[in-house]
Amino acid sequence: MKKTPEVSSTVVRAISVINYLNEVSGPQGVSDISKGLGLSTTIVHRLLTTLKLEGMVFQDPRSKLYTLGTVFLDYANKILTEMPIAPVIEPWLMSLRNDTGETVGFYMPTGQMRICVLEYESQQEIRRSVGIGKRLPIHAGASGRAILAFQSAELQERILATLPPEERTDLEHNLEETRAQGYATNEEEITSNVAALSAPVFDQKNRVMGSLSISGPLFRWNRKTMEPYIETLLDATKEITQSL
Repeated sequence: MKKTPEVSSTVVRAISVINYLNEVSGPQGVSDISKGLGLSTTIVHRLLTTLKLEGMVFQDPRSKLYTLGTVFLDYANKILTEMPIAPVIEPWLMSLRNDTGETVGFYMPTGQMRICVLEYESQQEIRRSVGIGKRLPIHAGASGRAILAFQSAELQERILATLPPEERTDLEHNLEETRAQGYATNEEEITSNVAALSAPVFDQKNRVMGSLSISGPLFRWNRKTMEPYIETLLDATKEITQSL
């Protein structure tokens, strides 16, 4: 008879709490997590207390709400340092930065968010800076839509369901446009006076793994000035995909 592997229910529950905080948008309370996972508030509070001691979750002292802890940035930095894709992508980031004169970054999805994992800043005095480790909603901004447009219909629907009707309609249109064009743009969508041009990067199985994004101040980088670089960006993402 094949033995069932021993599994720690406490560890499984702790992991489920971490995954929940990773997938949802914004800080969460004990009751929110309890309801989302179907666990009692007592169990969730005990798990959060332990995770907090280990730096895996952070609790805002005023709101008492929880988010993922900064220890995951250390994990992410180690992964990025050792991951095989960084040496493939970084030369393209530098090349695009030098060609356009603007900041170029690579974003990867994490639940309903995206995270900036690599970035080469513009060398101009006035420039856009995101910052490695910065997390942003996956449905907002060009780099997020360049990822979301090519993810599963189930994930898209789950995110669309959280939005007001008018915002949902706009996002559905933008995702359709992104799929048709193969790239996404935005002007002042997230940050005033900032625009971006982004395109998806796929793995060997044609699954979207991230997006390459060029962003800069609106007076210098906008939909008109982006146009000459659209094919350059698409060529770069194709080359990266083939190299991977």
